[in-house]
Amino acid sequence: MKKIFQIYLADLKRISTNVVAIVIIMGLGIIPALYAWFNIMSNWDPYGEEATSQMHIAVYSEDEGMSIGDLKLCMGDSVIKGLKENDAIGWIFTDSSKEALEYVYSGKCYAAFIVPKDFSSDMLSFLSGEPVNPQIEYYENSKKNAIATKITSKVKTTVQQSVNSSMVSTITEIASKSGELIVGDGKSGDNLAGTVVDKLKDMDTTLSTYAGMLDTFAMLTDSADSLIGSTQSLLPSVQGLIDGGQSSVSGMQSSVLSGAQTAQTITQMVDISLSNINSQLDVLENSIQLLNASGLADADTADISVSVASFDTVEQLAENTLVAIQGLKGVDSSQIEAVRNNIQSIKTQIKDLKSDTELTADKLKLLKESIKADVSSAKSAIDTLKNTFDHSVSPNLTGAVYDIEYALIETQSMLGSLDNSFPDIQKALDDYSAVLKSGNADIVNTRQYVQQIRDGLQNVTSGFDNLSNDEQFNEIVKLLRTDPTLIAQFVTSPLSMDEQKIYEISTYGSAMAPFYTVLALWVGGLITVALVKTKVKDTDDIKSLGKVNSVHKFFGRYITFFVIGQLQTLVTVLGDLFFVGIQCRHPFLFWCASALTSLVFTLLMYSLTAAWGNVGQAVAVVIMVIQVAGAGGTFPVEVLPQVYRALYKFMPFNYAMNALRECVGGMYRFDYCKDLAILLIFIAISLVIGLLLGRPFGRFNTAIEKSKKKSGLIL
Repeated sequence: MKKIFQIYLADLKRISTNVVAIVIIMGLGIIPALYAWFNIMSNWDPYGEEATSQMHIAVYSEDEGMSIGDLKLCMGDSVIKGLKENDAIGWIFTDSSKEALEYVYSGKCYAAFIVPKDFSSDMLSFLSGEPVNPQIEYYENSKKNAIATKITSKVKTTVQQSVNSSMVSTITEIASKSGELIVGDGKSGDNLAGTVVDKLKDMDTTLSTYAGMLDTFAMLTDSADSLIGSTQSLLPSVQGLIDGGQSSVSGMQSSVLSGAQTAQTITQMVDISLSNINSQLDVLENSIQLLNASGLADADTADISVSVASFDTVEQLAENTLVAIQGLKGVDSSQIEAVRNNIQSIKTQIKDLKSDTELTADKLKLLKESIKADVSSAKSAIDTLKNTFDHSVSPNLTGAVYDIEYALIETQSMLGSLDNSFPDIQKALDDYSAVLKSGNADIVNTRQYVQQIRDGLQNVTSGFDNLSNDEQFNEIVKLLRTDPTLIAQFVTSPLSMDEQKIYEISTYGSAMAPFYTVLALWVGGLITVALVKTKVKDTDDIKSLGKVNSVHKFFGRYITFFVIGQLQTLVTVLGDLFFVGIQCRHPFLFWCASALTSLVFTLLMYSLTAAWGNVGQAVAVVIMVIQVAGAGGTFPVEVLPQVYRALYKFMPFNYAMNALRECVGGMYRFDYCKDLAILLIFIAISLVIGLLLGRPFGRFNTAIEKSKKKSGLIL
C-alpha cells in the first residue's frame, strides 16, 4: 500500500512541476462539466410554450361558409380565431394558400394548415342526410428537423380535437336551446308559463304606476291653482311675476288636459312646478330682506304674516311635486330629502321671525342672513333635482310610455292567437292603442282605460298561473331546463382526468440532467485515458522505491485518474445544482452517486486501456455509443429495438442514471441503494480486466505499439 501511494506522489510531483500538465489537468476537470451544462440548458424546456412559440406554422382559410336560413356560418373563421388565441405555436396567417405552401417548401415554416373552401358545408353536411367528413389540409416539411415534425404533429392533433370539440359543442347547444321556447326566454330561467306570467305582472305594475302618476299630477294642477290665489296677496313689486306664474299654470293645465297621457306633459308639469317653487322662494327672500332693520313695524308684521301664508302654499306645492316624482326610476332620494330639509328650515326661521316680539336689529340681521342662505340652498337643491329629472327621469318616463305601448301591442298579438279566449281584453287593447296614438284623451279617460286593461291582465295572469301548476307541463320544463352549455360541454368531453403527478420534475432539462451528467463523466474518463498514460515506466524515482510489481503500478497510477475523475465530478455536480439550477431533492446524495459513478467509469476505462492499450480505448468508445443509444437516457427502453432491450440490464449507464433520477425526482424505497450496489459489481469487473486480462495481451499490445510508431502518424 505504501508503494502505491509513493507512485501516486511521484506522479503528483511531476504534474506540479510542469505547467503544461497543470493546464491539461485543469482542462480535464472543466471540459466534461461544460458538456453536461450545455446539453442540459439546451434541453431545458423544449416543449414549453416559450420554446414552441418560436416555431412557425402557416395558416390560411379558404372557407366560403354557408347559410342556414338567415344564419351565416363560417367554420373556417372560427378555426382561425381559435388559433389566434393559441400562443403555443408561432402562427403565421398568410393571405393565400400559395403563400402558406411557399413558407413550408422554403423552410420558413415547419408546417401549414389550409382550410378548404367547402369546410363549413362539409361540417354541416349531416343536416342534408348525406354527411361528408370535413378535412383540413396539413403540410409539413419533414427534412428540416426530425423532432420539429413530432411537435407539429402534436399541434395537428390538437387542432383536430379542438375543431371536433367545437363542432359537437355547437350542435349540442343548438339542440338543447331548441327547447327555450318552452323552457323560457333564456335569460330569466323561467318556463313559458312563468315567463308570460312575470311579464304580465310587470305590465300590471307599470300600468299601476302610470295610473298613480296620473292621479298625482291631477293633484298638482289643483295645488297650482291654490298657489296662484295665495301669491296675489304678495308685494306689488312682484305682481308681474304672479301674472307670469298664472300664465304658466294655465299653460300647465292646458298641457295636462290636451296631452297628459304623454311623458312630455309630465316632464313639463314637473319643470313648471319646480320653477314656480324657485320663483316663490325669490319673492319670499325679497320680502324678508325689505323688513325694517331698526325693528318690526306694524307693516312689517303684516308682511311677515303674508310671507308665512304664501310660504305654506309653496311648501304644499313642493311636497306635492316631491311626492309625485319620488320613487321614479333615476330619482335620487337624497336630493328629494335635501329639498324637504331646506324648505323645513326656511319655514322654521320665518315662524321664529313672526313669533319673536323682542326682535333686535342684530338678531333680525342674523335671521335675514340665515333665511337668505337657506333659500339659496333650497334653490340649489331644487335645481339639482330638476336637472336629474330632466336628464335621467324624463327619458325613463318616455321609454316607459313607449314600453307600455309596445308591451300592450305585443300582448294584443299574443291574446289574439288564443282564439277568442279574452274578447274583453282585446277590445280594451284596441281602444287604448288608439288613445295612445291619437293623443287627444284627457287624464280621466286615460285613467279609466288603464284600469280596464289592468282588470283584463289579471284574468290572463290567472289563466297562465293555472298552466304553471299543470303536472305534464312541469315535466317538460324539468327536462328542458338543463343548461344547454353544460350539456354541450358534457357531450364534447364526457370524461375528465384527475391528474396526479408522481415524482414531478419541473423542467425537461432537470429530467435530462441525470443522463447528461452520467454521459459527461464517461466522456471525462475517456478523455483522461486518452491524454494521461496508464503505464508506469521504470524511471529513476520509481526504481528508488525498490521492488515494485504490476499491482503497485496499477493502483499507484490509477489514483491520479481517480483524483481527476472526482475533480470532474465535483465541478459538474456543482454546476448542475448552482449554475444550471436543476431540480434536485437530494443534492448531497446526487453528488455521492456521481462520485461513485466517476469511480466506476474511470476504473473501467483505465483497466481497459491498461490491459489492451488503444484497443481498450476503442472498446470504451464502443461501450459509450451503445449506452447512449440504448440505456434509456432519451427514449424509454421499451420503444428501443430488441438488441438494446437485451443489453440494457448490463449497462452501467442504466444504474448510474437511475440513482441520479432518484435524487432529482424523489426516492422510492431502496432503489437508490440498489442501483449503487449494482454499480459496485462493475468495479470488480474492472479489476479483473486490469489485473488479470492484461498479462495475456502483453505481447499483443507491444506489437501494436511498434506498428503505431512505424506508421509515423498515430500517437
